[in-house]
Amino acid sequence: MELKNLVVKNFRNFKEADIELSNQNVIFGMNDVGKTNLLYALRFLLDRQIRQYGFKDSDFFQKDTSSVIEITLELSLSDRITDKDTQLLISKVSGGRKKENLETFYIQVIGTYNDKEYFGNPTLYWGSMIDNLSEIPSKGILTELDRLFEVVYVDPTIDLEDTFSKNRKKLFDQRKLSDEDILLSDEVQVLTDSVNTKIGEMKVIQNFQNTLTDEYKLLKEEEIKIEMKSEMAIKGYFGDLTPYIKRDGDDKHYPTSGDGRKKLLAYSLLNHITKEYESNKITIYLIEEPENSLHRSMQIALSKQLFQNEVYDYFFLSTHSSELLYEMDNASLIRLYNDEIVNCASHIYHVDEDYKEMKKELNRSLATALFANKVLLIEGPSERVLFEKVLEQTNPTYELDGGYILEVDGVKFKPYYDVLKALNIITIVKTDNDLKAKRGEKKHFDLIGLNRCLELIGESKKDYVEIDYSTKDINGETIWKESEKTIEVKKEKFNIYHREAELIKKINYRDIYLSIIDLEHDLYEVIGGRMEEILEKSDPITHLQYAKMVNMIELTKGLTKDDCEKIINHDLFKVLKRLVD
Repeated sequence: MELKNLVVKNFRNFKEADIELSNQNVIFGMNDVGKTNLLYALRFLLDRQIRQYGFKDSDFFQKDTSSVIEITLELSLSDRITDKDTQLLISKVSGGRKKENLETFYIQVIGTYNDKEYFGNPTLYWGSMIDNLSEIPSKGILTELDRLFEVVYVDPTIDLEDTFSKNRKKLFDQRKLSDEDILLSDEVQVLTDSVNTKIGEMKVIQNFQNTLTDEYKLLKEEEIKIEMKSEMAIKGYFGDLTPYIKRDGDDKHYPTSGDGRKKLLAYSLLNHITKEYESNKITIYLIEEPENSLHRSMQIALSKQLFQNEVYDYFFLSTHSSELLYEMDNASLIRLYNDEIVNCASHIYHVDEDYKEMKKELNRSLATALFANKVLLIEGPSERVLFEKVLEQTNPTYELDGGYILEVDGVKFKPYYDVLKALNIITIVKTDNDLKAKRGEKKHFDLIGLNRCLELIGESKKDYVEIDYSTKDINGETIWKESEKTIEVKKEKFNIYHREAELIKKINYRDIYLSIIDLEHDLYEVIGGRMEEILEKSDPITHLQYAKMVNMIELTKGLTKDDCEKIINHDLFKVLKRLVD
């Protein structure tokens, strides 16, 4: 079974949201943008504990109770031959499926408000034809849907004691006592009787019995005696069990204090319960901001659990933590953002085979960028050093304002660009006008810089250019002069930039910016004299291109606010202006 789509209409702060899903879904966005409300939409659909109270007027978009709440979940059943959850669903829905569409199934809740009763009655439907759904059979508040799905809602402050207490009967089912357990139970009962007898023999109790007997006889003379009998009984052997941590090699028991440790233990309990007791239902986890009280390393550990543990076959996770996304793959990223009304953008994030070996590095970089409003993609650390210096001097609050600089460093721009653009995050690119000789064809150079930009906007790539930097010796043999190559390649880059002026305008319009030659030449165009002065070099470009980051750090230490203002306001560095405008 695969979760495919969720449509939410007229519910709370959602006028209409149409969200592409996978079985692992990550919801993110600024505070108060509706992450909790989106989880509640799913709870109204799948959780009878929430549904039984119905819709209040505040559950309707802008309290317009004349509208109808509609929450629809689309499922794919294309794996019905092999998947046990799909087979379970098919076995439960009986006539809900139509032969015209056996591979898709819809579950829907409709809320219509009753002004006389001040109540919106939730009515459930399902079926394989969205325009012809059937009402789900029910007995009281229990429907056939509730026999099929189990929703596990995990709030940000998940409480260990409460989780343990709620599930104690399930965890320690006394009907499953072994013969040895029954013998031990009998022994406990004998011990309990002995304790009760000992309590009754205490002098303070004997004296109180006599006093109370005398007081009674003052009111009514009878041949009786008042006795205090202890009735302490261990009816529920597991009623007072408390989890403790016992370290290996240490006989002491430590309380599971510390919110982080308690939270992880609570998740462990939920995992066990799902494995042992919910196998007859399809379990969907709704997990809200689990990073609260968890150290960064624990968040990374939880990421591994969520995205790799088979217990979490289906989940919706709302979060502000990039660490929780380190292990994501084949997940739906759902971004909520305010644009007059709350909008949703979703994208199925899949790590291509080319990046499987470096998935964690790719995810680590991308995950942080997902929480920004604008992202500037750059090639490597020397650009970062320079740009951060310039912004520190000219726009020191750019990150607070939603800007972020992400260096791709060894990964192509495209995997980052595609995800960010799909999520409606403003994405800006700065790259060098690189040329690269074809293998075995020394005179043929691919326009890899310009083609990199064209690939991002879906344009056809340009063909190679020819640069001949050879000469003939006295014997007529061809000699390739590397010093001449450097000069000619630089000239050709300059020519390409100006020859393709219309194309450059087109990619600039899409927030993609190509250097005339490279970063160092762009910078020299703006503050060449200052570069010579700070670096004490007559050829600062060559100096910067050797040991790039180290020498760029040396340069930025000498840059003044005036230098930085010149850089950010120059046309060659409009990427920075775009990031902060």
